This record gives sequence, C-alpha cells and structure tokens, in this order.
Amino acid sequence: MSIYLADGFIKTVAAGIHAPSPSNIRLKGLSGSLDAMVLAAAFKIHPQDYVVILQDREEASYFLNDLQNLLGREIFLFPMSYKRPYEFVETENANILMRAEVLNRLANKTDSEIILTYPDALSEKVINKRSLASNTFTIRLGEKLEMSFLEDFMHTYDFEKTDFVYEAGQFAVRGGIIDIFSFAHDLPFRIELFGDEVDSIRTFEPGSQLSVESQEKINII
Repeated sequence: MSIYLADGFIKTVAAGIHAPSPSNIRLKGLSGSLDAMVLAAAFKIHPQDYVVILQDREEASYFLNDLQNLLGREIFLFPMSYKRPYEFVETENANILMRAEVLNRLANKTDSEIILTYPDALSEKVINKRSLASNTFTIRLGEKLEMSFLEDFMHTYDFEKTDFVYEAGQFAVRGGIIDIFSFAHDLPFRIELFGDEVDSIRTFEPGSQLSVESQEKINII
C-alpha cells in the first residue's frame, strides 16, 4: 500500500476526486484488484465519502472483500431488499438490515465512509431522513425504560416475539432482559433492566449467546 500512496499517478487521481469541482476521471487498463487498490489509496490520501457503483451484487461483494483487506476497516454494502432481481415479492431480512444500517450510519456519521452498491439496489426507493428518524427509537444506558412500554413498541412496529432472536425484526423477553434484533445492526442487542433503569446494553452472537461489545447508546429501527 505504501508504494501506491507514494505514486504520482495515484496522487493525481486522488487530487482530482478531492477537488472542489471534480471533473470526470476515466481509468483504463485496470486488472485484477487494481481498481480496489486505487480507491483504497485515494481514500487514504484524502478521506471523504465514497459511493462506488459496481455491476451487480457479486462484483460488489468481491470489491468489498478487497477493500476491507486493504484498509482494515468496515466497508458498507447497500443491497436491494429482494431475494432475486426484478421479483419484487419476497424480501430478504438480511438485505433490509444492511440497507437500514447504511442509512442509519449516514444519518449519524462521524467519519468518512465507503458505500458499495449496484444498479438494482439504487433503483429501489429509499426512506427519507425525517421518516427514518421518526421510525427510530433510541435507548441509552442509565435511562428509565419500562419493559411493558418497550414490548408494546416492538409489537407496534411489527417486530416478532420469539423465544430466541436469530434474524432482524425479532425480539425476546426473559425476566428483566430483552433481546432485540434491530434493522440497523448486524448483531442483536441485549438490554438488561434494573427495575425501570437500563443497567447494561451489549451486542451478542445469536448462535453462541456470548456477548461481543458493550454499548452506551443504540438505535432500534
């Protein structure tokens, strides 16, 4: 990566993308993973938001894998909601989760992001920022929260009550513990109440039930 960062051609491309009035830049003759290398180097030189449109879901997935290996950071994929292109009947919860996660990250972002997508995903309508905010419920550590209110809220927004959560759109209640799989995070949340106060919030692996990371604040979408 250091060789590419020092290359004059890469610096010219990065400067062109970063310019206040950027012009169209066309790169020819790229092969293998060189396109991902160029983008990764340009992002390192001038960190800013990038939206990369690939041919299809498969190409976007390969490109995502290359960028994550090169940059060592999370790269977001914005997919279409449906299981198969042009068959707008059956949605895929995992895809809806990824779309919501990207929109949530953009609405609350604190750093530059790279978003990968493809034409089928871009042709689908997207919820606007105001509607996203009105359909988002924020839970913070130490705040008051009644279990009955939270359970009613989950039912109101069509979350399915289950014994164990394993996919987005589900929640489970056990005593003073509630597990919620939001449409804005790739892992479910476990919220523990002490009386009516939020005592702890953490993400966990649904398969092993092991905690992953503590959270100060979460958004339920």
